[in-house]
Amino acid sequence: MNYVQQRRQTLTQNLKKHGVDAFLVSAVPNVTYLTNFTGDSSYYVATSRHNFIVSDTRYEEQIREECTELEVVIRGHDKTTLEAVAEVLNKSGAKNVAVEGNRITLEELEQLKGLAPRITFVPVYGEVEAMRMIKDPGEVEQIRAAIRIAERAYQMFIATLRETDTEKEMVDAMDGYIRRAGGRGPAFQPIVAVGERGALPHAPPTSKQLGEGSKLLVDWGVDLIYKCDLTRTIRSPFATVPMRKNKFERVGVNFEEVYNIVLSAQNAALAMIRPGVKVKEIDAAVRKVFDSAKLKKGPRDAKLSDFFTHGLGHGIGLEVHEAPRIRANSNDVLDSGMVISIEPALYIPGWGGVRIEDNVLVTHNGCTLLSTIARQLPSEEAPEEEPTE
Repeated sequence: MNYVQQRRQTLTQNLKKHGVDAFLVSAVPNVTYLTNFTGDSSYYVATSRHNFIVSDTRYEEQIREECTELEVVIRGHDKTTLEAVAEVLNKSGAKNVAVEGNRITLEELEQLKGLAPRITFVPVYGEVEAMRMIKDPGEVEQIRAAIRIAERAYQMFIATLRETDTEKEMVDAMDGYIRRAGGRGPAFQPIVAVGERGALPHAPPTSKQLGEGSKLLVDWGVDLIYKCDLTRTIRSPFATVPMRKNKFERVGVNFEEVYNIVLSAQNAALAMIRPGVKVKEIDAAVRKVFDSAKLKKGPRDAKLSDFFTHGLGHGIGLEVHEAPRIRANSNDVLDSGMVISIEPALYIPGWGGVRIEDNVLVTHNGCTLLSTIARQLPSEEAPEEEPTE
């Protein structure tokens, strides 16, 4: 089955629904989704009879290789791509043209209005993104391929850790391992947080060394056109018991205890995933697990859910964060074919954080875990002692 062609047909069939004669797609991932073109700086124009891709000479040969079913418009150096788009729209006879209201910039829209004054541009929100939520088998396989590369990169990363590695050096190393394992690059800048810095969900890399903390949080993903997004939190192999040099972990909390609470929360979420389930209910179930748990030592004045400071997850595909949004204020409902991340976490200031993130395919009667890196702690985990000053 030609899934890309089917996507274009679906978009064209929706023109009447929006009362327009054409649809202008400008967001790079949406252009890729509808055309198979993997470059950027290009636009897709759909009318009831024609499918255009408008680009420049840098991509002429690439487009002819990747987009064999489209009408190709390549601008010369004497005009801008938007000018070429306006020419296509003017020649098409379209009177009302849908634009991606949540993607096109105000500058682009104003330029188009000036270049095509007889056309009314109608903002439409999330049309292509809604189509992208349900992955076809080819998309799922591409996400699986990205995950396989990410897992190989992680194994290389873990095998080469040194006590003196800084967060910045470990981020750079993961970037390199992703490329060596076969990725185009990281899906986002990896997050590597040592010790108490794991309490920052998106900790920027610093000069803090691995040996200066008792644990390590690693969040990484692979760009293979389609993306993946994984997180693991481990004990530092060089500082399993807090010592003077990692005294900044001033809150005494047992790592294994926190980790197993987060794992229980993730398992509770996985058990609920199936078509028809409201994502806000899954987020709520995770927070209920946190609220029912008690730490033997550590923060006493707050519920553990207060230390889970972001949504439970998000869709994954051509973008590392896309619909559905799995959080308390989302009205999204799961459906078969969605690929999502599930990433419960606890961030305890003065101690650090534990986050476990995996990528999941929603199936017709449940879900399939796409990532295979062990989620359970090794049996030899030792209890964590309270830091000394």
